[in-house]
Amino acid sequence: MRVGLDVHVLGGSAQGTVSVWSNLIPSLPQEHEYILYSFDPAETRRRFPGAHLQHRRIPVHQPYLRIQAAYPLLARLHGCQVFHANYYGPLVGAPGLVLSVHDVIYLDFPEFAPQRRRQAMKILGRLSARAARVVVAGSEYSRGRILKHFRLPEDRVVVVHYGLGDEWHRPDEAAIQRAWEKLRARVPQRYLLTVGRLDARKNFPACAKVARALTEEGLLDGLVIVGPADFGATVIEEALRRDGTERLVTRFADLSLAEIQALYRGARGLLYLSLAEGFGLPLIEAMALGTPVVSSDRTAMPEVCHGAALLVDPAELRGVTEATRRIVNDDATRARLVAAGRVRAMAFRSRATGEAMAKVYAAAAGRC
Repeated sequence: MRVGLDVHVLGGSAQGTVSVWSNLIPSLPQEHEYILYSFDPAETRRRFPGAHLQHRRIPVHQPYLRIQAAYPLLARLHGCQVFHANYYGPLVGAPGLVLSVHDVIYLDFPEFAPQRRRQAMKILGRLSARAARVVVAGSEYSRGRILKHFRLPEDRVVVVHYGLGDEWHRPDEAAIQRAWEKLRARVPQRYLLTVGRLDARKNFPACAKVARALTEEGLLDGLVIVGPADFGATVIEEALRRDGTERLVTRFADLSLAEIQALYRGARGLLYLSLAEGFGLPLIEAMALGTPVVSSDRTAMPEVCHGAALLVDPAELRGVTEATRRIVNDDATRARLVAAGRVRAMAFRSRATGEAMAKVYAAAAGRC
């Protein structure tokens, strides 16, 4: 079986979709062939070598022409039985279309997205999902929301949980230590970590308020945010200045794997107060590296954490602060969460994700 993969996002800034592909590609079963379509085939070849992987350039950057015209032509030209896209796929012409819809947050929470993105998901997202042979969601929560919004037959939407590669379950400790030596002077001595694009729903100002409360108690020294700027960056930055928490925040973007892992390892905990997630990869990244987690109790996050984190209402900062105080200052709570987190993270291995995705591809090919 030959499968085309739309991995154009690998050439952009760090985000959840990039992490999903980075974990999945090395774990796809090697008895099949995969064509990785990107804007920089030399770079994807460097990152993902292997005789079962081919690397082809996407000749068109304009999104509509790329998705609706270039992808079907390329997939058929190269003999693909299946084509796997993200969120938006060709409405006609793509063989065995598989569509990953990581979430429909823009439809459930329109206040978190510009109008153009909401309309794209409402119209093109729905049409793409209906054109797909199989729609893939990362969580049962997301599957339910996709079925509600797009009104698809239940057997057309399947859950394939995201997985972490061996580099998370068996990390390079020497590389992490080298990265930490480079970073430690740039971060507060005792810090909370939060991870994600600067998007309003990530709720970073609330994280900063919690960090300030615990800093005033002498338990912390600040907050570290890891993630690239997004359409909510200006609003977040203004909120930090208005709240007087800006001085407590250290920001990073475009870090190496070892650097991100070093920041997880050095943190007193991951504070993940997002208001809406289709999955939440930082939750299991933190758990895999032994970092205790305080997480929102909304959308897909309880499903992902499954008892291995302290769940909180992100709108109730007093309760959030109390829970965070426990992971910072209560050794028994920390030890329990670290142990439970490591066990939970083992349920999300990229090898299982790759095998499950190959079954999806086979089903899509059979429906052509």
